[in-house]
Amino acid sequence: MTWVEDRIYAAGGEHIPRTWAEFAHQTGIAAVLHLRPGAPTSFQGPPPEAYLWLGLEDETEAGPAERWLAAAFVRDSLGAGHKVLIHSSLGRHRTRWIFVAWAIVDGRSIQAALRQAAARPWLSPYPTQPEAWEAFAREVRRASRRPAKQGRTHALQ
Repeated sequence: MTWVEDRIYAAGGEHIPRTWAEFAHQTGIAAVLHLRPGAPTSFQGPPPEAYLWLGLEDETEAGPAERWLAAAFVRDSLGAGHKVLIHSSLGRHRTRWIFVAWAIVDGRSIQAALRQAAARPWLSPYPTQPEAWEAFAREVRRASRRPAKQGRTHALQ
């Protein structure tokens, strides 16, 4: 469990969902992007202000749509002033692709995003699919050249 960027916290396992109310109060985190195959874990206490569950086990299951969705959720949550928890029940290292997707959408180069995701506090090495990130970055660049008609993610209340 650690801050991986200003206002982005990455964690894994079941401890945070079990102690969500205390954790949210201590950290000020109000948005959660949660990964867990099958069904989401219940976060105990008041619900986060923004929440997205993806039923994925790891990065290999994340296609372009999931990368866009995850990146947009983090971007929009940060834009709304929220601190964000990216969480996987199967371990923090499985959230790394979400960070990379957000970093690319945020304007970082693929190389910079992957380099940061391979360094501390992340676990090294970072086994990833560079060709998938190249394709995603091309799509992000194309989208950024289109007129601004991009959607926003919304939390369910």
